[in-house]
Amino acid sequence: MENHDDDLKRKPLKIKDITRQIKKAVVASNLRELQKKSAEKFGKPELPRIHLDSDGTEIDDEEYFQTLEPNCELIVAFSGEQWIDPTQYLTITTHNGDEIDNNDVEKIHLKKLISLLSNNKCNMSILSEPDLELLSNLEPNSFADIIGKEFVEHLKQASSRILDEKREAFDTIELLKLIGKHQGITKQSGSNNMEHRPPFSPSSSTTSLSTMSSFSSNNNQQ
Repeated sequence: MENHDDDLKRKPLKIKDITRQIKKAVVASNLRELQKKSAEKFGKPELPRIHLDSDGTEIDDEEYFQTLEPNCELIVAFSGEQWIDPTQYLTITTHNGDEIDNNDVEKIHLKKLISLLSNNKCNMSILSEPDLELLSNLEPNSFADIIGKEFVEHLKQASSRILDEKREAFDTIELLKLIGKHQGITKQSGSNNMEHRPPFSPSSSTTSLSTMSSFSSNNNQQ
């Protein structure tokens, strides 16, 4: 009965290496079985980590594995490897083996960013500085046919403003660090000066009080 249940749970899956150049097909009923079969397929002794190809989410939970759709595309990452966003490749190879140059890679990445922002403009606040810089340098007519020139202009202005704010915030933080460091040095210097003062001596204190008393008495007599 248990074997029959396992057969019902078995699902076909598509696995790829981190370059996405090597693709294999496996059938597995659980995460452990998928890891073992992936290691066999790629000729590795250790069990790999499994990631969703779409966004790099690591699948390390059996319950989540069971929610995967049949023929889901997965990335297999072994020791020393990690999931890589395909838009970050220096070159991308097409099915025909033709290489796409860096300008095309940049366009692909920009399209992805624009798609992300067209769904929710608030996503701009979480973009990295390189992404904001890409958007701030957009040519108004470059993607006008996709989303309209007005929206491109809006993205350009908003990204430029947020980029400036982030850089100002960074400069402010660095300045505060320098001030804090300087204050720390000043406090340490003051502490060192206190340490080098002569120790308190009762006799010297008594002498000082006696001298002050004598000085006061002489003034009164005069």
